[in-house]
Amino acid sequence: ENFVKFIEASQARETFFAIFIDNPKFLEILLVLFGSSDGLSNVMIRRPEYLDVLISSESIYRFKHPEKIYDELIQNLESASNLKTKKEILRKFKKGEELRIGVRYLIQETDLIGTLTDLSTVADIFLQAALRTAKAEIGNESIDLNKFAIFGLGKLGGNELNFGSDLDIIFVYDESEKSPPIDPENAATPRYMRLAQIIYSLSAETTVEGIAYKIDTNLRPEGNQGWIAHSIQGYENYFKSRGRIWEQQAMTRARFIAGDETLGKRFIEVAQKFTYKPKLEYSSLIEIARLRERMEKEIAKEIKKGKNVKLGYGGLADIEFTVQILQLMHGYKSLQFRQTNTLHTLEAFAALGVLDHSAAENLKQQYLFLRNLECALRILDQSESSNISKKSENQTSLAKLLGYKETKEKNPAEQMLEEYRDTTSKVRDFYSKNLDALLRTSL
Repeated sequence: ENFVKFIEASQARETFFAIFIDNPKFLEILLVLFGSSDGLSNVMIRRPEYLDVLISSESIYRFKHPEKIYDELIQNLESASNLKTKKEILRKFKKGEELRIGVRYLIQETDLIGTLTDLSTVADIFLQAALRTAKAEIGNESIDLNKFAIFGLGKLGGNELNFGSDLDIIFVYDESEKSPPIDPENAATPRYMRLAQIIYSLSAETTVEGIAYKIDTNLRPEGNQGWIAHSIQGYENYFKSRGRIWEQQAMTRARFIAGDETLGKRFIEVAQKFTYKPKLEYSSLIEIARLRERMEKEIAKEIKKGKNVKLGYGGLADIEFTVQILQLMHGYKSLQFRQTNTLHTLEAFAALGVLDHSAAENLKQQYLFLRNLECALRILDQSESSNISKKSENQTSLAKLLGYKETKEKNPAEQMLEEYRDTTSKVRDFYSKNLDALLRTSL
């Protein structure tokens, strides 16, 4: 059905049939795409010109270097005459790259870790290009816009971005040198606020091409009630006076993405000084545990919405919270524990004896299973959902995409759900036992 819709939308039936006869491998890739992902299929159906992304075997079967991706994007942006056109270019870039990465995942040309890394790299490149575009848009040489940086948190900070993920970012600037505001008629509008607002617009504003990324900046001081950008001095003062434990936890994932590298290093030092203390207090552990409980009860709502791979019982959040708690406890002692990537941090824990090797390896495999499940969920329909549908036909589609085969004893969906229940049970057991042990030692 998706294939027919695409051919009809292209209005070039004979041309495509000729291409398929000459290139049956290309036809095979299209059929895998149209049979596996309604979300990516809809991108192709709405815009058949995205076929150019897939028709080159080099883009599908070879690693594409980030510098080449960035240079091509900048070249396209510099050919545009206005901001509206640049927004469309950025949206087409993101959709095209996500399509390319999705196809590589579906035909197993790359593995899960490679897919998450590639999606994170594309987001990095997008933000770097958006910052450059925003600076050019302001275009006043008398105003210094260089003392500004963008940082990723959450999945973006960990280089673990999934299909359909929001970008958790914060904007930081250095106010050590006084400069006039951008708009002389509005003295309350600092120049870097304007820069951050343009970047937000380039990413999240709805156009005829939709949005590129949803941007979440709520991890900044005061959340959505505060300024969209904050100075490094303001962050330092905030961390000292009002920083809370969940913000320490969030800063374990802080990673410099774009802007002034010197400012980037300084902010990471400020954030890590706030995050990693000599001792993690009992009260802080209790607060983290209660936050995890609220996420499961108030957001996952598995009884109503179905099993939630991310926030539900024994889900990814249990593993991530375990890792982040251990980082908060041991990060003061060693820089190796201050990594933003979950799997890299687990490796450091195993190497330096925080976790024994078997426990770390088990958590790694459980994490990969759940992330692969979430990735397949997202690629099926390009939604932001992490819930496994309660409908049997949807469960079957998901199980088949993950490679489960029909057997005499069980169908693919039954096998998948059995492995899911077994995995989440083990994850929750490890999380609970680890948390209880840490609570006892922190008294």
